[in-house]
Amino acid sequence: MIRTPKPAWKVGCAYPVNSMTINWQKAATLNKAELAVLSPELNRLMTGKLVATASPDWPAILLYSQARWEALSEQLRALPNDNPDARKVQRRMLGNAQYFDVTEPLMLEQPLSEFGGFTSENNRYWLVCFDETSAELWSEHNLISIAETTKPEASRLIQFMRGEGRDHQGRTIDDILAFDDFWLEHTHDFVQWLFPIPEASRANPMAPVLTKEDCDVFKRDSDLKQQQRKALDRMLAFYGLVRRNGVIEALPDLNPRDHIWLKAGGHNHLRITRIIRSLHYCHQPELARVVQEAFITLGQTQGYVNETSIGYWRSATK
Repeated sequence: MIRTPKPAWKVGCAYPVNSMTINWQKAATLNKAELAVLSPELNRLMTGKLVATASPDWPAILLYSQARWEALSEQLRALPNDNPDARKVQRRMLGNAQYFDVTEPLMLEQPLSEFGGFTSENNRYWLVCFDETSAELWSEHNLISIAETTKPEASRLIQFMRGEGRDHQGRTIDDILAFDDFWLEHTHDFVQWLFPIPEASRANPMAPVLTKEDCDVFKRDSDLKQQQRKALDRMLAFYGLVRRNGVIEALPDLNPRDHIWLKAGGHNHLRITRIIRSLHYCHQPELARVVQEAFITLGQTQGYVNETSIGYWRSATK
């Protein structure tokens, strides 16, 4: 069974929408050119192909770049159909998606415009931009109402790391740490939960983004940092390493044939960069440097890791 967590707050930049027309069919049209000049991120979002859909959590409209939506919709279709909460999210987001070409006006038709509360041109509306691939449209009334009545709780990420919540696939942190080496190698949507960073993942758009609030929780919660160290120890074992007395050492059977991170490149090099960066951001800087030093040293002495990856690992704590 998937437990649906309460929606978490996200951090974005809010901009007033000064031009919106609503026709007799209650379709709301926005001026993409006006929105594009508000920020560099919105410029990239508004000048490309767009997808709009209903938020499953809030009375708001979600805007995605086409590439971000394609990755997200694939994740949505993979949700279990026998779970009522999953079906609700699928119907809400997949069933209400509207697609806009580069030259096509941003006209939000019914029922999508109704979901966002776009009922009158005399009301005020806001566009909240998170990055160059995603934004949300809100009516001012709904935005104020949510802010006044909803108390932010622990984010999905923090709940997951504490063992109190589940990831987008319904897995707990203990479920993931119980993966054998085969599944750690061939499953690509878990490492973003164990080792979050401030940037959204293109490989897994449903993974959480590390916020300032999350960082503050990590800073003051020693149990949370211990949970991340447990995740680190499992990944180190997968890589043929072990952490003992504050030092990371190679296990006797470490070799490039069985531990492919020792080869020139590959997706594990990206994972290692993420691990180092996440430890640094999650207030474990000394451990991040120990991990960094171990991978750089062993990658060169016991493998043939390329200089590009070594460079990324060196800069991961800056």
